[in-house]
Amino acid sequence: MLLVPFCAVLDWLAYPTHFREFVLLRILCSAMCIPLLLALDRPWAARYHRVYPVILPLLPALAICLMIYFSGDGSSSYYAGLMLCLVGTSFVFHWTFREIGITVALVLLFYFAATIPNLRYDGHLSSIGLFINNTLFILLTCVILYCGSRQHHAIRLREFVNRCKVEAQREELSRRNEELSATLKRLRETEAQLNQSEKLASIGRLSAGIVHEINNPLNFVKSALFVLKKKTKNLPPETVESLGLILTDIGEGVDRVASIVSDLRTFAHPENKGSSPVNLSQTVAKVNRLMAKQIGDAEALLHCEVPADLIAFGDENHIIQILINLVQNSLDALQGHPHPEITLSAMQEGDELVLRVRDNGTGIPEEHLQRIFDPFFTTKEVGQGMGLGLSLCYRMMQGMNGSITAASQTGTFTEFTLRFKPAAAPAAA
Repeated sequence: MLLVPFCAVLDWLAYPTHFREFVLLRILCSAMCIPLLLALDRPWAARYHRVYPVILPLLPALAICLMIYFSGDGSSSYYAGLMLCLVGTSFVFHWTFREIGITVALVLLFYFAATIPNLRYDGHLSSIGLFINNTLFILLTCVILYCGSRQHHAIRLREFVNRCKVEAQREELSRRNEELSATLKRLRETEAQLNQSEKLASIGRLSAGIVHEINNPLNFVKSALFVLKKKTKNLPPETVESLGLILTDIGEGVDRVASIVSDLRTFAHPENKGSSPVNLSQTVAKVNRLMAKQIGDAEALLHCEVPADLIAFGDENHIIQILINLVQNSLDALQGHPHPEITLSAMQEGDELVLRVRDNGTGIPEEHLQRIFDPFFTTKEVGQGMGLGLSLCYRMMQGMNGSITAASQTGTFTEFTLRFKPAAAPAAA
């Protein structure tokens, strides 16, 4: 549009008598087009964005047709300006078929209105022939624009379809990747559980054999110790005193071995009374009562956040035993903590009931967290535990078709998560 006034040199060469009028007409045309172009980035212009492809070529086309009319030359070569308007605008705006039809019809109407009144038959057909020639060129230009628009529309449509297909394939690939990642994660978890189960089963069989081999000699030692204690009564007092201390130490050692054998027996053959509906709120309340003295001695706070309507399917005695073990472990980890706290919370997550035991103790190091459910793994000092507690918890949760996992952050917290199958019917009070 800025070039329209500069083309006035053509007016000076072709129609010098109308030079001044044509220059003013060109300036007026540009003055009308420039505000329209500057308004393209305005918010309100978005509502009329399809009007611009029609108005912008019509303004210079109208100006050219007025020049043709005022020149009085029906075969004017200014018809080429009309083609430039159409072609130039088609490069800037991607016309629709409707816009092409409206624009071409109006341009032809302007052209015929400007030329037909100025056609004169002077005995020669040269002027009329030039008019027909010019009209054919304009029509051919319109046909080319129409075909080009159709081709461009087809290319854009094909590109849009391909882009939609690529986007759909990308989304499908992303979804498949997520499914694959989730499947791999489940496979790793299942593999870890199978390895843990095989490990526990192997150690359970080994423990059963050890219990059988140790239990008989241990009974012989107990019997012999009982006989020795009776025999020492007939000895002199000074001998009885020295032997009594020795026999007491032997008895304590035998009791320790018996306790270890009992733990091994429980680990190898955990008692299973069968699963039934268990009210988790009532079970946690029982654990609170059973551990009240230990919690009080440790000056710890026990928070119970278990809804009364959560009914799990499992063995209540096993659940109590598991919770007592976990609470006791938390109390051991909270020794020396200025504000020891333990939280027992439960909720329903999907088709599972989740019970969590969390403390604000020192946490478990990452290298130990992967082994805490291994039999005989313990970080306690010698004589304070065999490392069978969490392994036994793991086996009991498996026996109830549940699971137990641990999460920890050193110096911040430790949290054990128990997952149960929900029961269809509530437990009896």
